Amino acid sequence: MTKATFMKITASLISGLAASFWGIYGPIIVCVLVVICMDVISGLIKAKATGQALNSKKGNIGFWKKIALIAALAFGIFLDAFIPIMLGVITLELPFTMPIGTIVGCYIVINESISIIENINAAAPGALPKWIKKLLTGAGKTIDDGGKKDE
Repeated sequence: MTKATFMKITASLISGLAASFWGIYGPIIVCVLVVICMDVISGLIKAKATGQALNSKKGNIGFWKKIALIAALAFGIFLDAFIPIMLGVITLELPFTMPIGTIVGCYIVINESISIIENINAAAPGALPKWIKKLLTGAGKTIDDGGKKDE
């Protein structure tokens, strides 16, 4: 078995287990974890390419920020379970469903992707088209605004 085949099988196994264990949240959890890892790696590449020294204090702060992102995702998923239960207890019906965990996860992926683009552009200016960052920034703003279009 080649290394590439092994990596494909491993990635499929991990994502399949995550999807079956976490249901609808599996893909978003995997995406959030992958994009967080990519942001850390691209940050290290940026530091090396721009001649910045690695700083343990800055790394420590960054680590706790990433933990906060994972906590925010976990809280969003918790709210997805908690809100319907509490609505049943207080006998209140909402005319919509609000997938808070998925929205939080998408927002994290978008913001981390913007950071990755900034890191790549600092390490290799012009490596990525500028419209990608604009697209992601616009998507993040749309989520921030609750899906409302600018008027």
